[in-house]
Amino acid sequence: MKVLTSPFQNPFINLALEDHFLRGGADLPVLFFYVNRPCVVMGRFQNPWLETNLNYLVDKDIWLVRRQSGGGSVFHDEGNLNFSFIVPDAMIERRKHAELLQEAFKKADIDLEISPRHDLWLDGRKISGSAFKQTKNGSFHHGTFLVSSDLDRLEESLKHTIVPKNTKSIASVRSKVITLNERYPGVEIKDVIELVSHYFHTIPMEIDGTLLSLPEVQESFKNLSSWDWLWGETPYFELENGLEVRKGIIEGTEEKFQRETMKGKLSEEELNKLFPDFSEQRRLSNQIL
Repeated sequence: MKVLTSPFQNPFINLALEDHFLRGGADLPVLFFYVNRPCVVMGRFQNPWLETNLNYLVDKDIWLVRRQSGGGSVFHDEGNLNFSFIVPDAMIERRKHAELLQEAFKKADIDLEISPRHDLWLDGRKISGSAFKQTKNGSFHHGTFLVSSDLDRLEESLKHTIVPKNTKSIASVRSKVITLNERYPGVEIKDVIELVSHYFHTIPMEIDGTLLSLPEVQESFKNLSSWDWLWGETPYFELENGLEVRKGIIEGTEEKFQRETMKGKLSEEELNKLFPDFSEQRRLSNQIL
């Protein structure tokens, strides 16, 4: 198993690279490690207003991201290690890679349990969440691993902004969490990468930054960071006032569900709650190079 690491902390870049590897940009199988700046990463079929505390995200400079895989929302920061097992199989064995990680940590005398959802638990609390994506030519199992994350920020970031009257989005399954550092003080992300790489009898290699100039990586990055993907892919939901929104469009109109189109229809207080200013995220996140 080849082990690759990313030098970037922009979540849109790392997800674009992951997509690139999945679609033929690397000799598979590959284990891809990356660390993101503070952000909340939603599942493919989730609602940001239901899953996240939007105003808190803006206040604390925590970015909002939608990934291509399903599953629930997760908090990333510099204390969280993301892993992605990318394999050339159309159907991934969902428990297999959790077992590989379990075995790797067992060699360091760290006992992890695998949940029915293929997450990893330590001392009765979740330390790693997982999600999956499959294509006709490959698939991946990616997830988080809480090494030294700020759990207070994690908890606050994943509170609801609103609870829709009706929704067809997939809700997150909330669990009590733990960091590896809480149980084993002093452990760092580089130690975890080394531990897992040693299990696979390999040395991790940092990816070449010139990959960012590839057209397919640029296109994936552009799509992942676009309004149409981040907000417009939200499944159908209905507000308490009866307003219905489907794929980012207000039902019965051609208008996007955003602050500009909702002025005069909602109070200033409601507008501020639903549409905090993410312009700084857009400005910074679009700097791919």
